[in-house]
This record gives sequence, C-alpha cells and structure tokens, in this order.
Amino acid sequence: MSRLFLFDFDGTLADSAPDLILSANYLFDKYEKKPISYEQGREIASDGVNAYLRMRFDDNYDFDSLTEEFLKHYSDNILNNTVIFEGIPEVIKTIKKKDLYWGIVTNKSRKLTEKILKFHGLINHTDILICGDDGFTPKPSPEMLISACDSMGVDVSKSIYIGDGLRDIQAAISAQMKSVIACYGYLKTTDDIESWGANFLVHHPDEIISLVTS
Repeated sequence: MSRLFLFDFDGTLADSAPDLILSANYLFDKYEKKPISYEQGREIASDGVNAYLRMRFDDNYDFDSLTEEFLKHYSDNILNNTVIFEGIPEVIKTIKKKDLYWGIVTNKSRKLTEKILKFHGLINHTDILICGDDGFTPKPSPEMLISACDSMGVDVSKSIYIGDGLRDIQAAISAQMKSVIACYGYLKTTDDIESWGANFLVHHPDEIISLVTS
C-alpha cells in the first residue's frame, strides 16, 4: 500500500491552462502574432513558457525578455480562471482520512504554485511541496521525487507519482516508484501513453481514490 501520494501540478492537480493561454495570447497580440486556440494551448500547458513562445516567435527575438513579459502577465492574472480539478479535494480528504501523506512535485516556480494553492485553500494542507526553483534538477530527473520521499521519511517503494506528462512518468520510473498517468490532464493528441510504462491510467481524479483505498 502506498503511503505517500505525490502530484504534478499543472494538468494534474490544477487546471491552469486557461490563464496560461490568456497570457500567451496577450503577448501574441502585443507583437501582432496570430493567437492560438484553446485546444492548441491546452496541449502544451505542462511544457512551460518556452513552449508557448516557440509557437509564434523565432530566434530573432529576445526570449529572456519575452519570458519575463509572459510571466509578469501570467502572475497578474493567474487566479482569473485556474481551478483545482473536480474530484481532487475528495482525493485529498480520502488520503488524510487514511492517515497517509500527499504532496506536490512540480517544475513550476514556487511563487506561482503557492499563489494558486493559497487562493484555493490548499497551501496549509500539503505535507510536502517541491518546486522547480528549489534547487533540484527538474523532471524528468528523479531528484525532486526522491527528495520528497526522503523529507517525508517514506521509501520510494511506498510512494506513487501522478502526472500528465511523459517526463512525470520518466521521473517516477527513474525514482523506482509507482506512476499514474492523469489522462484528464494536458495530453497531446500525438502522445503514445501506452508506451510510457506507467503502472496506472486514470481518466478522472475520482479514480485515484481506488489507489488510495486499495
């Protein structure tokens, strides 16, 4: 039985795509670029700011400056549309009811992650939070996952990682912990998830409860 349930953030715990797409299109409009559709933006919402910039800007642009502009707009508008996925609060309640642990391991920055968690009342309920700027090698390295287990005093074999991207599953496999693909997240139409080697697939957060109670 797993004792520690670790979640990716964007596309797994939080549906943050709408605000990311809003910031991308703000920047595209400013520089007279064609906007992207919701569907286009959702597919890459777990891939970071650079993935959005590369959709419309070439190497003639200063990507450091563009990234700064994007993040400024995103930080200012991060709470407009972002929500916690339906079913996640019930999953967390079940984990705590079973006297188990849960946490978040994300490549997203701590400032942005905590801003969303505070707004949705979750910041004081996580047992462990490790973010992309905490000094660890980002996923797909297993470093953050292993550190989370070490901090909680839980063996990796008794831990499970839930994420919606290939790098999430690669990190979990490298850490030698069980992995779950959140198929309700930001998968791409080209993703061959059957080849990723995950232990479980879930199509709605409700399905995670069976992993908690099994």
